[in-house]
Amino acid sequence: MKSYKGLPVSKGIVIGKVYKYSRKRTLIESNYIDGEEVASELNRFRQAREMAHETLLLIKEKASKDLGESQAQIFDAYIHMLNDPVFGEQINELIREERLNVEGAIQKALAELAEKFKRLNNNYFQERLRDIEDVVSYILRALHGTTNDLTNLPANSIIVAEELTPSEIALLDKDLVEGFILRQGGMTSHTTIVARSLSIPAIINVDTRLLEELRNGEEVILDAIRGEVIVAPEREVLERYRKKISIFKKKEEELLGLRQEESITRDGYRIRLAANINSLEEVDSVLRVNGDGIGLLRTEFLFRKKDHLFDEERQFKIYKSIVEKIGDKPVVIRLLDIGGDKDLPYFDAPQEINPFLGWRGIRVALERQDIFKTQLRALLRASHYGDLRILIPFISSIEELREVKGIIIEMENELEQENIPYNRNIKIGLMIEIPSTAIMAEAFAREVDFFSIGTNDLIQYTIAVDRNNSKIASLYTPFHPAVMKLIYQVVKAARHEKIGVSVCGEAAANKYLLPVFVAMGISELSMSSGYILESKKLIRKLKKEDLEEVLDTVLEMSQAVEIENYLKKIMEA
Repeated sequence: MKSYKGLPVSKGIVIGKVYKYSRKRTLIESNYIDGEEVASELNRFRQAREMAHETLLLIKEKASKDLGESQAQIFDAYIHMLNDPVFGEQINELIREERLNVEGAIQKALAELAEKFKRLNNNYFQERLRDIEDVVSYILRALHGTTNDLTNLPANSIIVAEELTPSEIALLDKDLVEGFILRQGGMTSHTTIVARSLSIPAIINVDTRLLEELRNGEEVILDAIRGEVIVAPEREVLERYRKKISIFKKKEEELLGLRQEESITRDGYRIRLAANINSLEEVDSVLRVNGDGIGLLRTEFLFRKKDHLFDEERQFKIYKSIVEKIGDKPVVIRLLDIGGDKDLPYFDAPQEINPFLGWRGIRVALERQDIFKTQLRALLRASHYGDLRILIPFISSIEELREVKGIIIEMENELEQENIPYNRNIKIGLMIEIPSTAIMAEAFAREVDFFSIGTNDLIQYTIAVDRNNSKIASLYTPFHPAVMKLIYQVVKAARHEKIGVSVCGEAAANKYLLPVFVAMGISELSMSSGYILESKKLIRKLKKEDLEEVLDTVLEMSQAVEIENYLKKIMEA
């Protein structure tokens, strides 16, 4: 029996049989052709491209049926890549000018692109290359009449692979899949999002040795709560995990039973539980748990998936789709917040010694008003279709805020003159993530309609700890007494001016902080949708009246560890 660690991205525990998937590469026979063969080779490419187009349309239709419309939209991008006239002409030119067969032309075009992306040394472009290779594979299969999918899975399969492409996931029979173990991936990758939306346990970033040692049909335990894969488990371990699975499933069923219940304390205090999302695809998981809308849509992640900034029309369609899908619930959309650890690969940002203290957030927007105004127009137009709210990030002074508000009014006036509808009463909020803003919260509260406390940045700026630095990770804590006092100061300012106040970031889903947030009078917590039902369950057990004393005690404490231990004792009593 061996155990391996990985990063859990879709929680759950399953016992299943290994199904090792290694993508079969279609054999590419690169040959030179005679002049009289050029016409027939061009025709081969045209026909294969048309067949690939039909295949991708069928995959999109299946994905739409099995996974939902939003998950299927990625295949629009695939079809767009396939039909890209520049790509088509490049292949045709290689056939005509260099006398290469279709396979050889494709091989050369991909090699040139791979070399170009390699020089850029950026993960985004590596992911983009994999998408292009996936699209091209359908042309090659059409040329050779081969298939390459995962449709013939045995029951109870745990798929073990380097990675999975969107088209491979779409072709899966979800009833036969127990879980995913992948060497590559990310929290916002397509595989991760699909796994979460289907409640299929998944672990990524596993050790390469695990992929080498596992054998098809071998029994494994996938613990996507602890982030562990147990290979060839002993009988007593299997029995222990079967009990764990039973408890987990019972707990999940209990939580799902809370979907239609309100997140309200025993003495009637209502606290909204909204979701943080990065993409349209994640809306399905919010609807599944009946979250109270979107508390934070990070628009920079939408742009990270492309090699260029979206124009107004494309942005408008994305925001409109999200707002319409959520229905009558609020959708808080944060303005493009790049800089710090959120760079865009194609955005020409300066190299800075201290990027977290530099050109980021609203500072970028105010300098690059072409980008800023395009996004504002798209957001304002989408506000006509639902309760869309605009959140302004990284404000450090009243002057900055008023400048932003002035530009919003300017864009509203433009839309008025063009007779384009928008919500004239759109709510404008401020993200509180810089200590200066928290200290001046009362003045800021008179300028906006709501606050959203961005705890991740507020903590690191308050206690001078880089949250991405593993050497000092132990110093980064939401329980720091200064952080507690700053958050309470912001909440009091919001309540005084009668505006809403939300908490987002990792702290919002921390169950030990729940009694403090409830006692403070926070109106909304915004978190990953996977934590919403668990938080609701805990809130429904609390009584706000009893927590006033807890808050007073916390605010009197002077050590983070003291606060953390005290709150753990309260919640585990």
